[in-house]
Amino acid sequence: MSIELISLALAAGLLLLLTLMQGTRNVLVLGLPTAAGNQHNIEPWQGWHDRLNRAVRNQIEAIAIYAPVVLTVYTLDLANTTSALGAQLFVLARAVHAVVYIIGIPYARTAAWFAGILGTVLVASPLFA
Repeated sequence: MSIELISLALAAGLLLLLTLMQGTRNVLVLGLPTAAGNQHNIEPWQGWHDRLNRAVRNQIEAIAIYAPVVLTVYTLDLANTTSALGAQLFVLARAVHAVVYIIGIPYARTAAWFAGILGTVLVASPLFA
């Protein structure tokens, strides 16, 4: 399996982990009946709770862009050392992004986000060669 496909699986695994954190938090904070329900009329999340929700949404957006790029490069058998480097950068950047987003470190979050975008561009680079 290519490093690009592995990176996509790792990004999905990170999303799963974040979602499990979100669900566990919901049960612990809201209680099982509310968490298992439709969660209408609950107070808006604040602090790290809100940042966790935003980190989940941001990871979904990143995967929505990254997955077609990876799958196209893989399907066309265009993977190379640049795309492999980009894949590694993407996974590392997205992991750092999630952590610093939840903790609440604004400029580090932005730098990690940008590094993830750069990783995506590097993976896509063989498509433009």
